[in-house]
Amino acid sequence: MSIGRLVRPSAAIHVLFVLYGVAIAAFYPFFTLFLRERGLDPLEIGLVIAAMALARIVANPVWGHLADARLGRRTVVQIEILAAALAAVALFGADEQLSWLVIASALFAALAGALGPNVDAMALAHLGESQMHRYGSIRAWESLSYAIATLALGFVLYATGVQWMLLAYAAVSLVVLAWTFTLLPDRPHALEDHGRLGAAGAALRSSPRFRKFLASSLLIWIGFAAAWNFLALRIQDQGGDPRLVGLGLALGGASEVPMMLYSSRAARRFGLRAVYVGGACVYATGFLVWGLISNPLFISLASVFEGLGYGLLFTSGVVIVGKLLPRSLYSSGQSIAGMVAFGVASIVGAGLGGWLYWTLGSVTAYVASSAVAFVGAFLAYLALDTPLLSSPAMEEPEIGLAPEPGIVS
Repeated sequence: MSIGRLVRPSAAIHVLFVLYGVAIAAFYPFFTLFLRERGLDPLEIGLVIAAMALARIVANPVWGHLADARLGRRTVVQIEILAAALAAVALFGADEQLSWLVIASALFAALAGALGPNVDAMALAHLGESQMHRYGSIRAWESLSYAIATLALGFVLYATGVQWMLLAYAAVSLVVLAWTFTLLPDRPHALEDHGRLGAAGAALRSSPRFRKFLASSLLIWIGFAAAWNFLALRIQDQGGDPRLVGLGLALGGASEVPMMLYSSRAARRFGLRAVYVGGACVYATGFLVWGLISNPLFISLASVFEGLGYGLLFTSGVVIVGKLLPRSLYSSGQSIAGMVAFGVASIVGAGLGGWLYWTLGSVTAYVASSAVAFVGAFLAYLALDTPLLSSPAMEEPEIGLAPEPGIVS
């Protein structure tokens, strides 16, 4: 009997999200501090982040295609986890030259960037079309573990040095890899000629509304990248240290939990469109608050806005992609959405945020990021104007095998 048959599928998925949350906490909240410790200024940090985003743009569709059409999602996730752990070790050993840091960081992003989208796709496939709105109740476990791990790591890294975050990430990744063997293996859908750009191209061609959704999300995530990537620097520049960074991001992660749990109820009551746009507006408000206050403790505490907005925005966005695309393209759709949010938007947002932060000051950078996010929220309101996404999602009885979702034009 395989390990995957010894653990209930629901438990396997839930624990996977818990462990993945710890891995994320070990890297992303403290990465800009690591780069600053290596001697990089905000403009150079923005260059590194942009290079990582470019790597995601190139790699994410490939990973999505492999998961949907060639190797299966579990196998692709396992390959990515192991490769990303090795890349983190390589980044730990990279010297202080900007060129080497750019190369090592981009390699890490290319290997790890599609992990989240593929894990999300596995969750949607597990839930099925009729129960897809329950995704938030699974994703909340990742936010909870992220919050706890970020808080703990903030104190550990303050005492030991921020560079150790990379080895912590590698160690946790190996634990995640071991747990993936409790998941039942999945098979890719029947091989077919998807045309140009493979499964990624098929996803883009299948739903015009999906393309409109991507365009609106691009602006929202540009605002996010311009604000969040420099939050640790903003706290530090106002007199804070890694403990306050860890505290703030832990509060943000903790506040995601109730919002993610509430998101499915909110979608049933108000519709996915309202939940997504509401989350974007909360995001934009939080970015503005980060720029207008100067006390490092208050900036840290204001990270709760990020958690509240993310809890609504991200969970509804994952389900929206699931509603707009067929089951056979879940990984590709999520990878494309991730490529836009954390690839294209990161390049523009990190560059914009770094330039504004360096030349015009942090206040201007955060006001600009807020304005961009508000514009994105308005465009999302227009793009998602369809009964499937605007109408309340009625509770449906769970069935054994979820049908393919319809494609919205």
